Amino acid sequence: MVLEVAGFTIVDDGLLGMGLVRAIVAEIIGTAFLVYLGCGGVAGACLANGDATTAAAKVLYLSLAFGIGIGAVVHMFSDISGGQLNPAVSFGLFFARKLSLIKTLIFSVCQIVGGIVGAGVLKISIPGNLTAEIAGEGVFPGTVAVHEGLSAGQGFLYEFMGTIILVITVLATTNGGRGHGSNYLQPLSIGLAIFVIHLVVAPFTGSGINPARSLASNMFSENGIGGDFFVYIFGPLLASLVGGLLYEFFFSPHYNKAHQKLNGQEMDDI
Repeated sequence: MVLEVAGFTIVDDGLLGMGLVRAIVAEIIGTAFLVYLGCGGVAGACLANGDATTAAAKVLYLSLAFGIGIGAVVHMFSDISGGQLNPAVSFGLFFARKLSLIKTLIFSVCQIVGGIVGAGVLKISIPGNLTAEIAGEGVFPGTVAVHEGLSAGQGFLYEFMGTIILVITVLATTNGGRGHGSNYLQPLSIGLAIFVIHLVVAPFTGSGINPARSLASNMFSENGIGGDFFVYIFGPLLASLVGGLLYEFFFSPHYNKAHQKLNGQEMDDI
């Protein structure tokens, strides 16, 4: 049974097949890998050179860990689940009419579960006394927080901008109308986007840009959820709404018209 409302798919076929089961497992494992590699990179950046490590070097280190790590995980699972690994990406795909709402919700829950699993494995991997040395007493490596010099609104804007760049990158690289092998370009494009986003956003908010990743890291920190944490949920989700609708209804028609032109159909100038 397929249910659509105003062109958006709410329920689609394939909810009982093994394909969805594989996609669910892929999203859980993939998001667990994402959190383990990314937050593990934060731990490594803080531990590698101790106090001698400059702030810039730490940002570069963790940006590489998240960017290359996520690019690799996307490559692992892009043919199975799309390698979404992020509720903001899943909702972006829904608003761009590429994914049903029911699957968006299922994958988002899986991503949250996977993120918690990945953070849990990392927490077990690092002794408590070493965790305190790395991130501070009661603080989990990779915990996100708005810089004390910023307001919550400014932190929200950083998270929104970082996430909308990611969402549009995902939609652009998976757009079959562009005539490239999206499954192979996708990991590189997404990895590079996340790398650059972290360079810009991480010093100010920790660069959550992923509600599942932010929730997972902050759950294992004392007082990690509260205060300005809403920034890491609603900033990315608003970005998924704006990015998905913008790409689907403003940019995608360009490729539809280009396709029509290539097939000799009448069309307006692009």
